Amino acid sequence: MEPNSSHGKIKTGKLLKFIIPSIIGAVLFLLPIPTEDAFNTPLGFVVDFLEDFLAGSEVSFFNLFSFQAPWDLNVATLFAFVVITISLVGTILACIFKPAFIMNNEKLRSVFITHPVYVACRVLAFVFATLVYFDFGPEFIIDGDIGGLMLFVLLTVLVPIFLILAFIIPMITDFGLMEFIGVLIKKIVRFLFTLPGRASIDLAASWFGSSAVSIIITKNQHEKGFYTGREAASIAVNFSFVSLPFSFVVARQMGIHGNFLPWYLIICITCIILAMITTRIWPLRSLPDTYLEGVGKQIDEDDAESGSRMQKALHTASERASTVKASDVVKSGLKCYLDVFMDLFPLIMVLGTLGLIVAERTPFFNWISIPMRWFLELLRVPGAADYASATLVGFADMFLPAIIMGTSAPEATRFIIGALSIVQIIYMAETGVLIIKSKMPLGFVKLLILFLIRTIIGLPIIVLLTRLFMNF
Repeated sequence: MEPNSSHGKIKTGKLLKFIIPSIIGAVLFLLPIPTEDAFNTPLGFVVDFLEDFLAGSEVSFFNLFSFQAPWDLNVATLFAFVVITISLVGTILACIFKPAFIMNNEKLRSVFITHPVYVACRVLAFVFATLVYFDFGPEFIIDGDIGGLMLFVLLTVLVPIFLILAFIIPMITDFGLMEFIGVLIKKIVRFLFTLPGRASIDLAASWFGSSAVSIIITKNQHEKGFYTGREAASIAVNFSFVSLPFSFVVARQMGIHGNFLPWYLIICITCIILAMITTRIWPLRSLPDTYLEGVGKQIDEDDAESGSRMQKALHTASERASTVKASDVVKSGLKCYLDVFMDLFPLIMVLGTLGLIVAERTPFFNWISIPMRWFLELLRVPGAADYASATLVGFADMFLPAIIMGTSAPEATRFIIGALSIVQIIYMAETGVLIIKSKMPLGFVKLLILFLIRTIIGLPIIVLLTRLFMNF
């Protein structure tokens, strides 16, 4: 039987077009599957499989079969290096020689003809990547914890993620799932976070997927007219926290994985409290609450209609799904490839490397963290003088606090600062670059301010919850 709505019966074809892709997308992105250490998702297993395959190592798929990849080099690293090279070569061709195949193609033209600052970034990215890949040049660039970390770890990990995501993300964004969930829980999410109900999908995608996944979803929804500038920015800096599996990696690095469940519970509670606060104060509150010009509002969660909320949710989701064409999904995926690989990879390489150079090779973070030492001492966190820099260094890269802390710091300090490093959310080497390159009304300065706000408000909450839950 077809569900009724205030608009009449929903056609079976529209309903199935919503249900089938949405179930597939929800299972791939959101279904938590217990593993030996924590949880993963079907999409996570696929990404892990592809990552091992591209790395030329032995790969297995859900433990059903395994085999050795047919090469010895890491193809993902080579792919990242080639992409950075092509990005620079394409920019040089477009700016100097202006070939017809670029100038007559709107997408290629928009990617390769860009602001001089981004051109400079592509030049630096190529220089850094070349030095690191071929292992020659200044040690402060090619070091395994600096340029090597960016090329051989971060970009190498992002390659399989984006190769898969480009054509899978539409399953949860374009076929009605976000509309369905949004209508059902819009009042709760509006009350708690002043955001549309569909924002919950971003949170879940980040929770079990990755922060990059959530940013890409938010970026796409903003550019398609489903979020205002304020809403997109609020979601990006509050809901895009590090995935549960990678959080376990951080906990293991700090030697606190034995208390992973209470540690992660404290992270979740703190993130919810921070989202309730930061969405209501400056600078997020002052951002333009308008949709992108030329796109307009494409969301109707607030429409008042007769009938049950479930009927409204089904109708809204089915109508949304009925507008999607296979060609649109293909075009969206190809555009994502251009945006991410040609545009974002060079930025990630440059900003991440420069940030790590400052963090690892200069006393800059030690200097600016003096007030944080006083704050930690006020909160009676052990080892405040020795580990204050770990509270701020995450702005460059989220894994740096875990590297700095290791397992030598007092357990309570590792527990608190480890949780803080996840709660801070804004890391320039990954989420920060993605946000800056999007059309969200957030620049570097506002991101830095939001990072500091999350740090200053989040730290006492974490300390309080740690004292309530743990016997340190």
